[in-house]
Amino acid sequence: MLRLLTCFLFALSLALAQDTVAGRASVIDADSLEIQGSRIRLWGVDAVESSQTCLDARGRVWPCGRRATFALSDFLGQRTVYCVRKGTDRYRRMLAVCSVGGVEINRWLVEQGWALSYTRYEGAVYLDSQKRAKAARRGIWQGSFQEPWTYRANPANPPSAGAPRPSKPSSDIYYRNCAEARAAGAAPIYRGQPGYRPGLDRNGDGVACER
Repeated sequence: MLRLLTCFLFALSLALAQDTVAGRASVIDADSLEIQGSRIRLWGVDAVESSQTCLDARGRVWPCGRRATFALSDFLGQRTVYCVRKGTDRYRRMLAVCSVGGVEINRWLVEQGWALSYTRYEGAVYLDSQKRAKAARRGIWQGSFQEPWTYRANPANPPSAGAPRPSKPSSDIYYRNCAEARAAGAAPIYRGQPGYRPGLDRNGDGVACER
């Protein structure tokens, strides 16, 4: 019995170890980290891409993506970051909720106005924080911006460190339906972008798989 209990506890500790990561974090971009060689995508949020720009209250361009990345890096510093797995994304990165100094990083990013609640896949977990950031005009809410998922969908935009581009040529990208396009994070798809085809554009307005 003791040997069986020991084996069970060992298996449990191994499973828990695989689902948690702790250590000093390298910031890839505002919603992507690397800890001890593990790439981690923060679950439930979508931050502006490192190559992305926004407009301030006066309509002036500013590097919101880089500012978001620097803000997260400054916030973490050299402190130990703890991450708990929520899943795995299509790039084999750990999807996780992370914390530092007792503060949840995912929620902090949204509250500071550097990320949006990623309602497309994870639901409305951080919408309350997003509303507070918008009301206070923090971060990207000080002016106007393009949603990160829309920015990534445009192949004309520069790639970002935390957002890998599809490895296959644009002409080879084919989505059987809009559910498949959304699962790949490509929707909405504009005419001329990879994966667009008239069969997905129901109303013929040049935008496929829009909600």
